[in-house]
Formats: sequence, structure tokens, C-alpha cells
Amino acid sequence: MSNLINDPYVNDLKYFSDKLNYFLDSELYEILYEDNKDIQTILQKYLIQTARSSFSTQAKRIRPMLCYWLFRNFYMQGNFTEKLSNIKLSEKKIFEKMNKVAITIEILHSASLVVDDIEDDSKERRGQESLHVKYGMPQALNTANWMYFLALKYVPQSLKSIVMDTLFDCHIGQALDLSSKNTETTYHHFLLSENERWEFYERCAELKTSKLISLAFDCAKKILNINKNDIIILENVFRIYGIIYQIFDDIKNFIPELNRDKLYEDLNSGMRSAVVLCFLDILTEDEKIQMNNELINNRFKEYFLNHAKKFNALEKCFYKASYLLHLNSIQLDSVHFNKESREYLSEIIEKPFDEIKKKIFSMIHLKYNKSIVKENYAL
Repeated sequence: MSNLINDPYVNDLKYFSDKLNYFLDSELYEILYEDNKDIQTILQKYLIQTARSSFSTQAKRIRPMLCYWLFRNFYMQGNFTEKLSNIKLSEKKIFEKMNKVAITIEILHSASLVVDDIEDDSKERRGQESLHVKYGMPQALNTANWMYFLALKYVPQSLKSIVMDTLFDCHIGQALDLSSKNTETTYHHFLLSENERWEFYERCAELKTSKLISLAFDCAKKILNINKNDIIILENVFRIYGIIYQIFDDIKNFIPELNRDKLYEDLNSGMRSAVVLCFLDILTEDEKIQMNNELINNRFKEYFLNHAKKFNALEKCFYKASYLLHLNSIQLDSVHFNKESREYLSEIIEKPFDEIKKKIFSMIHLKYNKSIVKENYAL
């Protein structure tokens, strides 16, 4: 218990949660203040309450925690022992800017998940009803759109253009992602080479996932004094991390214990999933023809789940993501961090995948054990 109390990451996560709650309980009402009590009551019910519901208490807060890490590592010169509530008066002005960035990014991320659930027609999010199911499509969509503007209103003036550029790119990425639902696009990608398919996937992930993760760093570059060499390395690290995050998220869609609400959802969306791409990569030419027929006739989900190579696809996908994560770790080690800084960063961009890794290893191990049993039985 004492270790948790003294853990800077745990303390900062709690600190951010308190700051976010203060924003939702106090600052938000100031931003949306109305003299007319009737209007204020309606806004409370149809806007604020819906917006509050989008901020899941189960969220890992990866993006805001990156803001805190950047502040500690580059402004506080690697001080990870001082509590943020006790920082010097001279540091508070800069920290408040970074904290506003942290809250801004969490607003944008929460809003994007609402829109994402609408576009994918997902009924649940983290074990709870999706907002468009709970409140209806019009109310959920209006709230999510309003939250984009709320973030722009809240972020410091000098950073607004950076946030707008990020939103612009995220929507381009989402357009690429949605194109996977189109039969013609799916067939077009089916005919591409393996490298071309992955190039499309990575560009899509970079725009729709990496950009929002990188927003913390893009803003920090204007607020903090960061070495140019570190900027080059970290820009690439956060870009690749977004792709890694997307691949692991695709893998998670196939693990029942981790994704009951959206299990196998990606199998209804052409070749948007990294797992499906890996599956296609390992098929024979005859199997590829069969897969294409199943895609055209909307029977791919059943085809994949009953195919002998589905575990091979998951395994290939897992090792691809793990390899990228390993390369990212090597790049990070070329930047000067102290031990506390590296451990803190690991909590943000490496530890979230531990549970997925554990489940995938179990699935692969079980698969090979069954194969050995069958071979021994045959002998």
C-alpha cells in the first residue's frame, strides 16, 4: 500500500482525475452559464449530463498522463518525486497550461469515442451502453460535436491552431477507416500487395489514432523547452505508438475476456483490422480466392472464426505489434531519462498492453498444446 502512495504515476493519475472532476463540476458550468434557469436546467439534462457520461472512470487516461510526463521530464528536469499539488509558484503558470492541454485532449478523445461508436453502430463501450444507445442518436451526436468546440474554447489561445490541425487530420483518418465498410474499397485493397495494404493501414492509424496521442507532444513543444534531437525521436515514437496502440486494439477485438461488448465486431468491416490483414497475408492463393468470395457474400465472419489459420493470424499480428513496441523502446532509450522518468513513461505507453500480451500468449500456448496432443494421439 505504501508503494502505491509513493508512486508518482498513481499520484498524478489521481491528481488528473481530481482536476477533470473540478472541470466538470465547476469550470464547465462557468463556460456554459445561462441567466435563464429554465434554459440552464435543459442544458444540464441534454448537454452537460450527456457529456459527463462520455468520460469513463475506467479510462487509462494515456493522453493526459503523457502531458504530465512531458512537464515533469522537460520542465521539472526529471523531478518525479515532487507532488504536482506542491510545485513551486514559478512552475505553476506553465503547469496550468499543460494541465489545460491534458483536459482538452481528454475532452477530444471522449468525444471521438462517442462519434466512433455511432459510426460503427457499437452498442456498448467498456461494459456500458454507448451514448447514442443510452440518450438517442441526435443527443449523443450533438453532444460529441459540441465537445469538439468545448475543447477548442478551453485550450490556451496559442495552441488552438494545433488542436484544429489535429481534428482535421483525425477526421481524414476516420474517413479512411470508414471506407473499409465499402465493398468496392475492400475488393480494391484485396488486390493490393501486402506492403500496399499495410501502408494504407498504417497511414489510417497514424491519422485517426497517433494524431490525438501526439497532440500532447505537439502542444508541449510550444510550452516547454525540449531539445531538438529529442523532438525528432519523440515525434517518431509517438507516431509509431499510435499504430501499435491500434494494432493491439484490433487484437483485443478477438479476445473474449477483454472485449465482450465488441467481440469480433471488426469481422463485419472488410479489411480494416490488422488481424484480418495478417490472416490474408498467410493464406494460400486458393484460400485467398475463397476469402474474397466470403467477403463479397457477407459471410467472412463465420469463415474466419472456423478457419484453421485464425490463431496463426492472431499470432502474426501480435508479434508484429510486439516488434514495433520493442523498436520504440530502443528509440526511447536513446533519449536521456532518469530511472523514474522511464518507469513513469512505461506505465503510459508499455504497461497498457501487458494484459493483452498475457491473454494472447495463453491462447497461443493452448493452441500449440492441443496440436501436440493431436499429434501424439495420431502416433
